[in-house]
Amino acid sequence: MNLRYQQQDCSLTLREGVEEYRAYLSVIGRKAITDKEGTRLILEHDVSHVIFGMDTSLEQEAGLDTWLLLGCQFRWRYIRRYSNLPEIRALYRSLVADCGWSLFPRLYWKCLGMQWRIFRRTRKMKSKWPFQFPEAWLDQPVAMLREEHGVSILTPEERETGEVVQWNGRY
Repeated sequence: MNLRYQQQDCSLTLREGVEEYRAYLSVIGRKAITDKEGTRLILEHDVSHVIFGMDTSLEQEAGLDTWLLLGCQFRWRYIRRYSNLPEIRALYRSLVADCGWSLFPRLYWKCLGMQWRIFRRTRKMKSKWPFQFPEAWLDQPVAMLREEHGVSILTPEERETGEVVQWNGRY
């Protein structure tokens, strides 16, 4: 499925892109996680999906990890808080229960080509995307923010990694 935010010149605002991303989760039967009052970790993660044009297949999540690691400005301490959220921990427990720990090396091996393309794109960025972005950017067009940071997302063909790993996504 190609979503509007997965087009390089997406005219949606960042807020509209996140809304489309979350609506997509509902369509595929996944629960959209929301932030507790006073936090933005989930929003910031969802925004990274929009800015880098990735969906929630396990393959594209692996690609998003590469975008985040090499194309984002962040503090490890802050990012670790995301992985410690109860909903995220439950999601990982469910994933491991369904697919086993061996899924992770197999998945990242399968995605090496896509990750290499992302690596090359991050080297051409004008500036890294700030994981903790200013609130006002939610009302800016996605295309403008990508242009400002030099983000050139992958085309549908470049995101292709073969048959998608099936997982029910429930936790």
